[in-house]
Amino acid sequence: MAEPIVSLTNPEFTNDPIGAYGRLRESAPLVRIGFPGGPPVWLITRNEDIKAALSDPRLVVDYSNVPGHQGPSVADQMVAALDLPEEFRPYVAANMMLLDGKEHARQRRLVTPAFTVRRINSLRPRIEEISARLLDDLAAKGSGDLIEDYSSPLTGTVICELIGIDEADQPQVRKWMNQYTDPDGDLATSARKMVDYVKKLIQRRRAQPTDDMISTLVQSTGEDGDRLSEAEIISMVLLVVNNGHHSTSHFIPNAVLALFDNPGQLALLRARPDALPHAIHELMRVANPIPTAGPRYATEDLEFAGYAICKGDALTGSYQSANYDPRVFDQPEQCDVERELKRGQGHLAYGAGPHYCPGAALAHLEGEIALNHLLIQRDSLEVTVSRKALRYTEATPGGARLLNVLPVRL
Repeated sequence: MAEPIVSLTNPEFTNDPIGAYGRLRESAPLVRIGFPGGPPVWLITRNEDIKAALSDPRLVVDYSNVPGHQGPSVADQMVAALDLPEEFRPYVAANMMLLDGKEHARQRRLVTPAFTVRRINSLRPRIEEISARLLDDLAAKGSGDLIEDYSSPLTGTVICELIGIDEADQPQVRKWMNQYTDPDGDLATSARKMVDYVKKLIQRRRAQPTDDMISTLVQSTGEDGDRLSEAEIISMVLLVVNNGHHSTSHFIPNAVLALFDNPGQLALLRARPDALPHAIHELMRVANPIPTAGPRYATEDLEFAGYAICKGDALTGSYQSANYDPRVFDQPEQCDVERELKRGQGHLAYGAGPHYCPGAALAHLEGEIALNHLLIQRDSLEVTVSRKALRYTEATPGGARLLNVLPVRL
């Protein structure tokens, strides 16, 4: 008998996503979900099963790696879905998140030097400085939008400086970055300008390297002399912009709301600021703006979580469901900033397995500094609208659910 198909466009997933995904999770480890105009997809609902899927070599991110596949690859689908010109295909195809096996391992090995612990930790004083300036400006205004006036320029500036964008060019580059998530923006034009800028920056850093990500990527060499191509470097920059900027800029207001909803936890952090680095893990669990993993495709007929999966079937995982899984988290609907977990357990905000987010340490550091400055060093921040008045944009059913604005007063 065919599995019933669940539609993520049902109002319950918008009105009460935690409850809706929780009911799916307790009904079955895998459920069939449908998307408008597309074939059914297996949704993995439980924490440990999602971790297993993200590390299973039989499940690949590039559909063209499925033996005997027919139809467009994931890169082809992305170019078509985003209405990008053909010239962008090499940058999409080189996206590390869309590569499998040896190709993915090779590129990850070459980009890892750009995200070392030493490099990320060295950014702390500069992130502190940027955050303090933005908050001083917001306090001088008296009120504003926490996203537009603080979290977006904070993470956008940090990413620009990490990449190596010249200071004079940063305002324009941040505009291109923000147009990526603007449903009314001209994605193709902003992406083209961004690519042209990065090409010129690569040329300059080849001639005169500095201590930035572009220079590191240009100079990175494997044991056999292997280097990243220009398309791979550009693709990495675009990936960092999309994943490193937008996700963290929306995590920060989500985390603020989570702590305001749990005043006892906020009071604990104000009494013990040293607990904040540990608390970021719990806040990432409850306030992560990225609700689902990218699709994986079965390269063979297999059994997964007790279900028969056919070669070519697509599977995705609900991070939101996994992060509230009572099999891993005791009383998961409670925000507990002192939560202790067993080794190997944890949230999936950064993914898992070979595609674990290489920028996780940076996101963690930015979140720590932002919440320290917003809520611990200051105690005057107020949200000036009710929770019911907040509005979100959901790019696709089950996709990123981003807060439009968060009006605040300092």
